[in-house]
Amino acid sequence: MKTVRVAAGIIQRDNEVLAVQRGYGEMDGLWEFPGGKIDTNETPEEACRRELLEELNVRITSLQDFYTLEYDYPDFHLSMNCFLCHLDEKSGEPARNDRQRDMQWVHKSSLATLEWMPADIELVNMLVRMGEEDEQALVKRRAAVRKSMQGNKRRDTKPELLVRQRLRAAGLTGYRLDWAKAPGRPDIAFPGRRIAIFVNGCYWHRCPHCNPSMPSKNVEFWEAKFRRNVERDKRALAELEELGWCAITIWECELKRDRIDETMARVIETVRPIQALTE
Repeated sequence: MKTVRVAAGIIQRDNEVLAVQRGYGEMDGLWEFPGGKIDTNETPEEACRRELLEELNVRITSLQDFYTLEYDYPDFHLSMNCFLCHLDEKSGEPARNDRQRDMQWVHKSSLATLEWMPADIELVNMLVRMGEEDEQALVKRRAAVRKSMQGNKRRDTKPELLVRQRLRAAGLTGYRLDWAKAPGRPDIAFPGRRIAIFVNGCYWHRCPHCNPSMPSKNVEFWEAKFRRNVERDKRALAELEELGWCAITIWECELKRDRIDETMARVIETVRPIQALTE
C-alpha cells in the first residue's frame, strides 16, 4: 500500500482551533486540519509552513511538533505530521480557496460536533480531552524522543555489522545499505534479487521473541509510539511482498553469541537459492 506523507497545522487562537471544510472529491463536506503533502527533500516543518501559506494565505509562528497520525484509507496509508502553531502577528486572517466549502474557528470543546475526515478523528479526540499543559507536555516528550533518537545510529550498528560479516563470509556480496528505493528502507538490500533484510533493534521495534520492557512513565505516549513503529514495519513488509520481494527480519536478540550461528544459517539458506535463480 502506498504511503502518503503530509503535514498539517493545528492553528490555535485562544481556546479555538481553525478547521476547514473540504470542497472536493469523495470526502466533500468533511472537516479537516489545513495542510498538504510533503515534497521531496522537504522537512515536515517546511511543508506545513508552505502549505498553510499556499492554502490559506497565512504565515505561522510558534511551530511545535505535536503528533504523528497514522491511518489506513482503502487505497493508501496516510502518515500525517501535526504541528501546533499560531498566526504570525503580521499575517492577515485565513482566506478560503476554491477547494474549501467553509472554514471556522472552533472552540476545542466543540470540535467533535463537526463531521471530520476519518483520519482526523483520533487527533480531534486528543485535542478535546487535552488541556494546554497536556499539549505542552506531549510536545516536550516528542522533542526529548527526537533528541534521543538522533544519538542512535541509523546504520553500521553492531548487529548490522555482524550480519554483513556473515554474509560476506558466505560469499553473498553486492548488497546495498540503508536502501531508500525499497519500502521500509532495508538495512541490507540485494536489489537485483529483490531481497530485503531488516536488522531490528528489539526495544524500538518491539521484538515478539524477547518481550522488551515498557517505560514506567508516560505509558500512553510510549504505547502509541511503539504501536506506530510496529505498524510501519508491517506496512513495509506488506509493500515488499506486493512488489515480489523476499523480506527477512533479523532481531537483535537473534544475534547473541548462542543464537547467531542458527540465525545466520537460516538467513543464508534463504538468500543463496534466490541468488542462484537470478544469476
